[in-house]
Amino acid sequence: MKTEPRDEMRRATRASFLSAPGGAGGEEVTRRSSAWAVLRHRDYALLFWGQLVSAAGTQVAVVVIAWQVFLLTHSAVALGIIGLMQAIPRLVFSLVGGVFADVLDRRKILLAVNILLAGISAALALTTSSGAITVYIIYAAVLASATVSSFEFPTRQAIIPTLVPRAQMPDAMSLSMVAMQLTFIVGATAGGVVLAVAGIANSYWIDVATYLVVIGSLLLMAVPRVPAEKRARAGFGALAEGVAFLRAHPVILAVLSLDFCATFFGSPRALLPVYANDIYRVGPQGLGILQAATSFGAIALAPLTGRIGRLQRQGMGVALAILGWGVCIVIFGLLPGPFWLGVVLLAGAGAADMVSMVLRGIVVQMTTPDEFRGRISAVNAMFVIGGPTLGQFESGVVAGIFSPELSVISGGLACIAATLAVAALVPGLLKVRVR
Repeated sequence: MKTEPRDEMRRATRASFLSAPGGAGGEEVTRRSSAWAVLRHRDYALLFWGQLVSAAGTQVAVVVIAWQVFLLTHSAVALGIIGLMQAIPRLVFSLVGGVFADVLDRRKILLAVNILLAGISAALALTTSSGAITVYIIYAAVLASATVSSFEFPTRQAIIPTLVPRAQMPDAMSLSMVAMQLTFIVGATAGGVVLAVAGIANSYWIDVATYLVVIGSLLLMAVPRVPAEKRARAGFGALAEGVAFLRAHPVILAVLSLDFCATFFGSPRALLPVYANDIYRVGPQGLGILQAATSFGAIALAPLTGRIGRLQRQGMGVALAILGWGVCIVIFGLLPGPFWLGVVLLAGAGAADMVSMVLRGIVVQMTTPDEFRGRISAVNAMFVIGGPTLGQFESGVVAGIFSPELSVISGGLACIAATLAVAALVPGLLKVRVR
């Protein structure tokens, strides 16, 4: 008698809960230690440090692009279009990138992606130096970068569980989240300073240099491949299998939807250049601090990420954290000053977001078998990256029609309402526990 595909997926997931620790050689961790102990695994450490440097450079470029577009246009809508240029390819190509991650050599995919991204940043540096830069060239570069990056996020997320033992997965996920927030702080803050001191073109060259670091790390790594008998077949069949897996696990979809709602409605990131220039009047240095403020809050929770990762009610934790994010954003919009208070409110939102990211990552990664991780990570990318980038466009349009303050307040309120709606539609979300 043939087994239903959904039953097979459920059994595979249950087996992943109960099996011996896998990943890097199947070794077992018998004693709890610091989350930093996971860096003893050579290949994970290479990926971690390489991505840390590269992502910091990317954040420098993010600040520079936003400031350059604002200088060229002085338009909130133009800033929002940056998000649209990022969102379209993420939504279109992320699933394709997920299939590639489950079919091809993941290390080679990351190598190709980072080489192409370095070339795009170099093109921005050269056109800026020559005076040929226009807002349309910047939009084209952002579109190309987002298209290439659609293959990076699901591949990188799929690699992590293969590099560490299963018992250390919460530590690896928590540490990766902390590293991402560190790059936001270092990159965004440095972006404002570098922009003011070295200029726009040199800021892009710094981004190029950081890509060389991660390319070197990838060349030194050895990444296990999915066994041939479990490897997805290229084509629409692989996409259909991924969709069927999500239908069999509605809680994963609900957790991802919560993050999408938070970042689509509640992210004020696209409007921060307006706040820095017109509301707080703090210039590019202040913009860097505003861009990094949410990460300051997230890093403040870094010593607690191990405990956060071991909370028993992960679904409820995600919902409560996103409600906290929405409340902070609403207050940020209601109180347009002083500058330090805005930074504190954004930091509070970042602390809530850190809790959500850690718990969401555990639910998604530890309930997904390795042969599905590329495709499910691709769906994760569509929500995690598509949400804020589309949200930048939405907030820019609302700010252009009404005001930046109203855009922020209404977005925070919509985030709260959407979170309550998802929790009501998927009641099992608040009860989910991942062992």
